Amino acid sequence: MEKQIERAKMLVGKPSKNKKAKFVKGINEKLCLNDLLIEKTKKLLGIKGYYTDLEARAVSNKLVIERYHDLYKIEQAFRIAKNDLQTRPIFHFKQEPIKLHILICFIALVISKHIELKTKVSIRHFITECKKVTDARMLNLITNKEIIIEGRKSEPVKKYLNLLNMSH
Repeated sequence: MEKQIERAKMLVGKPSKNKKAKFVKGINEKLCLNDLLIEKTKKLLGIKGYYTDLEARAVSNKLVIERYHDLYKIEQAFRIAKNDLQTRPIFHFKQEPIKLHILICFIALVISKHIELKTKVSIRHFITECKKVTDARMLNLITNKEIIIEGRKSEPVKKYLNLLNMSH
C-alpha cells in the first residue's frame, strides 16, 4: 500500500497521459490524492473477507475458508495446463471447435493430475524422465522391413509405469 501511495503522489506531482494509480482521482481535469480511499484502505488493512453464495446454515465459516485456501490447487492446474502441457489459446470462430479444444485441454489436465496422484511426482518431472526414453524405427531399404529398437527405461520410468499399471 505504501508503494501505491508513493506512486499516486508521484503521478499527482508529475501527471502524464494514460497512467492510472489506485489512490489518484481527477477533479476538473486535475489530479489529486484520493484521501478518503487511502483512509478506508488503511482501516481495512489485515482484514480478509470471503464471499460465497452458500447459505450460512448449509456450510460453516471454517469450511468456506478451507475451500478458499484450496483454490491454489485450481490455479496450479491452470499453470500446469499453460506451461507443462503447453496448451495455448487457439482462436476458433465456430462453437464445435471451441468445445473440442476445451475438451482436449481438460482431458490433458485430468490425465496429468492422474499421473501426479499415482506417481507422487510433478507432471514436469514425469515428462522430463519419460523424454529420456527414446525408441528408434529403422527401415531396411533392401528388404523393406521396419525394425523397432526399444530404448532402455531408467529406474524412475520403470517405477512410474508400474505405479500407473502400464507396460511399454
